[in-house]
Amino acid sequence: MTLAERARTLFRAVPGIDTSIGLARRRAATGIGAVLLGLVAMAFAWAGDTAQEIFQQLIRAHPYAPLALTPAIFGAVVLITQRWVPAARGSGIPQVMAAGQDLDLARTPMLSMKTAGAKLLLTVTMLLGGGSVGREGPTVQVSAAIMVALHRLLRVPVTAGVLIAGGAAGVAAAFNTPLAGVAFAIEELAAAFEQRVAVLVMFAVVVSGLVSLGIAGDYVYFERCTRR
Repeated sequence: MTLAERARTLFRAVPGIDTSIGLARRRAATGIGAVLLGLVAMAFAWAGDTAQEIFQQLIRAHPYAPLALTPAIFGAVVLITQRWVPAARGSGIPQVMAAGQDLDLARTPMLSMKTAGAKLLLTVTMLLGGGSVGREGPTVQVSAAIMVALHRLLRVPVTAGVLIAGGAAGVAAAFNTPLAGVAFAIEELAAAFEQRVAVLVMFAVVVSGLVSLGIAGDYVYFERCTRR
C-alpha cells in the first residue's frame, strides 16, 4: 500500500472527514463552475450583440445582400450541425431537462464541451446571418455542459441539481438578472427540481450574477421604449 493510499484510508477512518472533503469538492466545483460559465455567458452575449449589429450595418450598406447571404449561412449551419455536431441541434432547454431526468444523457455528447463550443459558434453565426435565435436556450445547454465537465474534473458526482444550477446560473449571467435564474430553475426545470438542491442553485446563481455585475455593471437587457 502506498503512502497516498494509507493517508486516504486513515482519513476515511475518521468520522466526518470523508464527508467534509466531498462537500468541499462539491462547493468548489459549483463555485468555480459558476464563475466560468458567468464569463462564458457574458462573452456569448457580447458576441451575439456584435453579430446582430454587424448584420444591421450590412443591411444599411447593402439592403439586398441578405437575400443571398442569409440562406447561405443557414444552409452552412445546418450542414455543419448534421454532419459533425448533431447533438447541438435544438434550443438547449429540452436537452437539459431530459438529462436532468435521465443522468445517463449527461454522459453523452449532448452535454459535452465539443457540443457546447459548437453551440456557441453556430448560434453566433446564425445571428450574423440575421437569424432570430434566442440566447436563453444555448446559454442553458452550454452552462450545464460546463458544470458537468468541471464536476467530472474534480471527481464530484453529477446530479440533476448540477444541471439545474448550471442552467440557472447561465441565465442569471447572460441577462444580468439573478432572480430570473432562480425563476428559470423552478419554471423550466420543475420536473427535476427538488428542495434539497435549492441551496446549490442559489449559490451558483449568486456567484455568476456577481461575475456579470462585476464585468458589465448594472445594466438592463431590455431597454426602455421611449416616445419620439
